Amino acid sequence: MNISNNVCGTALKLVLSVVAMFVASFFIRAQESALRIYYKFDDAAVISNYLSNGQEFAKLDAAIAGGNARDFEIVTFSSPEGNFDYNSRLARRRAESLRSWIVARYPQLNGRISIAPSGESWDDLRVKVESDSRLSSVVRSNVLAIIDSDKAADAKEAALKAMPEYNALYANYFRTLRFAEIRLAAASEITNPKEIVASEAEIVASSNAAQQHDYASARNLWADVIFALRSSTIDSGSYSNRAVLAAIASMLEGKSVDDVAAINIVSSASPEGPLAINDRLSIQRGQALRDYIVSSYPELSGKISVRSAGEAWDELKAAVESDPSLSDASRSKLLSIIVSNAEADAREAKLRALPEWKHLFEDIFPSLRYARINVSMNEAPADNTVVPAIEGQGDIKVDDETVAVTDTTMHLTDTTVVIPVLPVVPAVEPADTAATAPADTAATAPADTAGLDTAVSSSTGTKTGTAEIRPWKTIAAVKTNLLYDAVTALNFEVEVPIGRRWSVMAEDIFPWWETGNKYCFQMWEIGLEGRYWLKPWDVNGTEKLRGLFGGIYAMSSKYDFQYDKSVNYQGEYWSAGITAGYSKPIGRKKRVNLEMSLSLGYLDSPYRHYMPTDDYSKLIRDPYNVGKVKYFGPTKAKISLVVPINVPRKKEVSHE
Repeated sequence: MNISNNVCGTALKLVLSVVAMFVASFFIRAQESALRIYYKFDDAAVISNYLSNGQEFAKLDAAIAGGNARDFEIVTFSSPEGNFDYNSRLARRRAESLRSWIVARYPQLNGRISIAPSGESWDDLRVKVESDSRLSSVVRSNVLAIIDSDKAADAKEAALKAMPEYNALYANYFRTLRFAEIRLAAASEITNPKEIVASEAEIVASSNAAQQHDYASARNLWADVIFALRSSTIDSGSYSNRAVLAAIASMLEGKSVDDVAAINIVSSASPEGPLAINDRLSIQRGQALRDYIVSSYPELSGKISVRSAGEAWDELKAAVESDPSLSDASRSKLLSIIVSNAEADAREAKLRALPEWKHLFEDIFPSLRYARINVSMNEAPADNTVVPAIEGQGDIKVDDETVAVTDTTMHLTDTTVVIPVLPVVPAVEPADTAATAPADTAATAPADTAGLDTAVSSSTGTKTGTAEIRPWKTIAAVKTNLLYDAVTALNFEVEVPIGRRWSVMAEDIFPWWETGNKYCFQMWEIGLEGRYWLKPWDVNGTEKLRGLFGGIYAMSSKYDFQYDKSVNYQGEYWSAGITAGYSKPIGRKKRVNLEMSLSLGYLDSPYRHYMPTDDYSKLIRDPYNVGKVKYFGPTKAKISLVVPINVPRKKEVSHE
């Protein structure tokens, strides 16, 4: 009994230690910014030891020392209390103050730091309100209604101040809304334009399909490079980009600086998501196309100008006006919002509430995520110059870019290996070895007692050793799922038998891998399962936790999954369902079991989306891309290695 208690106590301490360790270390990694410098109320002075500024400046020092930064952008905000115009000027003073502070510390960065004062931080306030579980649903709804309203900033502030909860909102949020965000710009991931090769037929076919702008002229090229949602990386294999990049290379290859009059780039973002994020995306897209060209034609860098158009509301208006698939009523309703005087994020919120939003998002918005290039030549190319001709003029119409929850959200089954149910192979039940052989019988010791110092007289059949051969009793088992282990999803299970047919199993899954802000596989899951075994065990023997079983499970988890820029989700889930499986002993001495099981159930998972910057220096939460996954089907598959914890059935008995 003492041995049993000690073993159970040790196992319990191990489980509690693992749980405590991962609770203490639990994330969340995705922050509003990677380098965020805070300011005191109505102050533009840079204070290195204020709030978390010391840690942020240490990150900045490390980035510069490591040579990871090429250029910097400083985006500054003021908290939304006080006069809007004054706060806008305060945001500019903060940006200029921080730029001066950095240049004084690192003179080599002079001329490489741009500033972008952004006024009051309403977007950040919205994110904080949405994610604060302390707020009641009524208060949250009322605050968000004010933030998303068409009112001017000062009117919004007045409405917030009229709420009884304003003092709590101010105390909880506003101190962290006075900040400067330092963006570290790394080199774009570009492909050499000279390596983009497309035949004239391919260019024509591809561009016709996308209805690209006409660039048939030998002296001018007009074309759009299209970007993926939330991306500023040029993908030559998407949309009609291959044809466009080939046309750029054809136009510029072999030309001198004097041959090129100008290269003008205008970039844009589709109007979904926070305006502050989209403005930066638009800037980054134009810069990405500029870097793309300069990488192969550095002599043309002085000929290139880049202008950001921000969110493409004017082009959205034109697209809605000319869209034949919209009814007159829908068109009128959409245009009334698009051309209103409300702020951009408020207009977007209203569009999201309409049934036409899905059409806008899938069919119109993809063509608004562009960097538009116009190459003007000083003279026509020679007669033998091949200039690709493209039919059709007008705005881009790209193939559907459907973004659905099931397309972009990592489900549990994305990280769990699911295998087909294995056929159960009938096996001969082992002989019952629980009973002790009579003293006058030359009995063979059970396999589980191998190694005991016993001796049997072959002539008399009596025991001559110091101890009686004792069967073992299984009081618990520890397990690991080999399928989870194969994908480095560390896991641990404990199962305790109850009576002759029942058992209770507890499991913990805790992969905790992270590589910077580019890859992340973090999940902490705890589950319980009650099982019923079809064949009753010998209560005093070692046949427990073997054979066929069925069970009912429940589990809950938190997760953070990131794979480059294609999957970036955090959330929680709970699941419940049924399990069926089979466990059998393996090995020569049969001291270890192999368990195979499959679970079917229902899974509910609220999720939140975030995106890394191009250089992965920070993670930015997307407050609008949130949702919930509801799923029914296979939820767990296991091939587990089971190690029973056995204790002697009887105390030692002496034989003289």
